[in-house]
Amino acid sequence: MGLLILALVLISATIIRNDSLALAAALLLLLQAAGNGGQNLVALLEQHSVQWGIFLLLLAVLAPLGQAPLSTAEVYTTLFSLHGLVAVAVGALSAYLAAQGLDLLHLQPSTMLGLVVGSILGVAFLGGIPAGPLVAAGLTAVASRWLTGNR
Repeated sequence: MGLLILALVLISATIIRNDSLALAAALLLLLQAAGNGGQNLVALLEQHSVQWGIFLLLLAVLAPLGQAPLSTAEVYTTLFSLHGLVAVAVGALSAYLAAQGLDLLHLQPSTMLGLVVGSILGVAFLGGIPAGPLVAAGLTAVASRWLTGNR
């Protein structure tokens, strides 16, 4: 069933022109077809790719800070403006939600299917980009606990 789902994700991602999602699904399909060696690599990816992805994302976000020196006044003005304070609060909430999402995905990996379908729908119909599966999983975890009374 997993191969069928990956094939459907590949087709859907191709239709909505989400190259990253299509490439990921295609790579996993190829690795599954490669036999045991490919399946060993899939297991390695499953175990470490979230941490690798977070590392690469942090590099991309932090890289501009290394390019343009900021003065103390600019840092203060940026962080303590209304926009800056909102950014700090949302950043903290996002980090919390990502941690909750990671916990949920470890406990219930099948939740990822709903997140992928939701991301595909969001890209196709809402003009979104699938950039936050961990935060989406965190929102799912928090909302599920709230709805079931397990706060």
